[in-house]
Amino acid sequence: MAAGYDGTLRKGSSKRFRRYEGLHEKDKHLRLTKYMLDHPKYVRLSASAKVLYNYMKLWACGRDTVEYSASMAKDFIKSNTTFFKARDELIEGGFIEYINSHRAQHMRETAIYQFSAKWWENP
Repeated sequence: MAAGYDGTLRKGSSKRFRRYEGLHEKDKHLRLTKYMLDHPKYVRLSASAKVLYNYMKLWACGRDTVEYSASMAKDFIKSNTTFFKARDELIEGGFIEYINSHRAQHMRETAIYQFSAKWWENP
């Protein structure tokens, strides 16, 4: 078990929270591997696409699929155009797949995406 900020142990964890990792001991977190961070496809992603991917992973809470819309990204991506460009970049790069059976093109419609390994399977 690991110690929290105040030295208390967190059940089921072997790592300590670091002060620079945030203020909330039970905050959501995401997993990005060094392989992904160093991969040319990830490196070439725009800053908006990387941020969108990170927030989608946080929202998914470890699931393979995530429901996500442009309105959910409004706090960190300022325009719908930028959101859709970043989303399309992630799809084209093989990081996510669009799996809706209907077209969620408008800001308030939630689309369903699946995280994909195509970014490393298809160089």
